[in-house]
Amino acid sequence: MAKILPLLIILTIVSAVIVSSCRQSAPVTEEQRLELIEEIKAFEKELGFLETENFKTYSPEIGAYDYLFYTSSTQLPYSLDDPALVAAIGTRDSVSLDYQKYDAYFYSIPSVAGKGTPVTESLMQAPLSRFIQIIFHEDWHEQVDLSMGLEEPSAEIIGYAAALAFTGEKYGQDSQVHRTLKKHFENKLRESEVYGEYYIRLETLYAQYQEGKLSELDTLIRKARLLEAMGNELYGIWGGKPDQLNNAFIGFQMTYLRHLPLMHEVFQATDFDLAETIRIFLSLPGQEKSLATLEQIKGVERGAIDYLSRNL
Repeated sequence: MAKILPLLIILTIVSAVIVSSCRQSAPVTEEQRLELIEEIKAFEKELGFLETENFKTYSPEIGAYDYLFYTSSTQLPYSLDDPALVAAIGTRDSVSLDYQKYDAYFYSIPSVAGKGTPVTESLMQAPLSRFIQIIFHEDWHEQVDLSMGLEEPSAEIIGYAAALAFTGEKYGQDSQVHRTLKKHFENKLRESEVYGEYYIRLETLYAQYQEGKLSELDTLIRKARLLEAMGNELYGIWGGKPDQLNNAFIGFQMTYLRHLPLMHEVFQATDFDLAETIRIFLSLPGQEKSLATLEQIKGVERGAIDYLSRNL
């Protein structure tokens, strides 16, 4: 599935950055984890997933995938689909950037979407809740072919809902892994509202700067105040603040969060029927379209919003 960028797994990205997951009674050996993947794959088949080649091999030599995203310190990218959010491979130690000019987000992830993606060492060692949700999330990417701004939030909804159904059945609804997933899913929905609110406020601020109504210094001072307030609200949700809260990180997050509330409303409207929600998401408009510009992507997203709204 060709993409502008590799589709990235966020899996409660803020919790991964700022919150340590509780230890769960989990398969602890490599063999047990690989057997669990087979159980997840069988569960996916029951849900109607097409079989994928993902996670059929273990590559311990791959620790994780290190990505860098950067953008102007006075510009807010729309999403990962926006060329204003530049993607590269590297770590803070391996790249050189002017951090007064650019906002950068460095992200080390255990898996990337793509046919035949292996189990990496970091995924093998991940907390059980994270491990399970990633498998469902990644395999969903092989079921659809949409812009990242639609595919990622749909993968979040399906990934969490499927992981909750699977763990509820396998470990019980009172199990630690099930309760952890439920809490993270709730937090994702709560934080989507925070990101949506502050995205608009920052976007308005940068528009004033571009129109010459504010100096760069005044803009950056107001930006810092907004980010501080935003971080405080996220702290209230996760118990910690993102350590890279800036334009690049927010643009990245909006890929996953902009349409998450609406997609969850659709899930809710089905009375939390996962199979029916999958059917609705599989029929999202814009499948396999070649989208050359951000405006085309936004147009497809508007069509998807209309389609989803009709399913409420």
